[in-house]
Amino acid sequence: MARVTQNPEVVVTELEDGAVLLNMQTRLYYSLNDTGLAVWNLVDGSASPGDLVTKLGETFALDNGAAAEEAISRCLAELEREALVVAGDRDPPAPSRPEAPTPRGPGDDKRRFVAPELIKHDEPLHEVSTSPFDPQLPLAE
Repeated sequence: MARVTQNPEVVVTELEDGAVLLNMQTRLYYSLNDTGLAVWNLVDGSASPGDLVTKLGETFALDNGAAAEEAISRCLAELEREALVVAGDRDPPAPSRPEAPTPRGPGDDKRRFVAPELIKHDEPLHEVSTSPFDPQLPLAE
């Protein structure tokens, strides 16, 4: 899969358990779970799915790196299909030697890895205000 970067036309609002993404071009909005948000935050055009697995391993307990890489690849393909990410324009970094995973002890506070999930909401937003002072919006009384 080609390296991708976040579409600049997508507005993101982070929530306690994930995020909501709004594509300003299509006016469609989506929900990401916590893992999906972590993937989204790492998508910068320079990382391959394998690189993302390595970076996510710092936050999540990855018991099966191959399964995690497959789940991340599926998530990236879905983000690309929905035009939430676009082909990256950065040069890939020089290849580096992958680090061996650090053994986890009982005191580690890594979160459990759950496959990233993107949920597309059926109804597009009909009106999108880009300014808090939109004269078409009613004022709060």
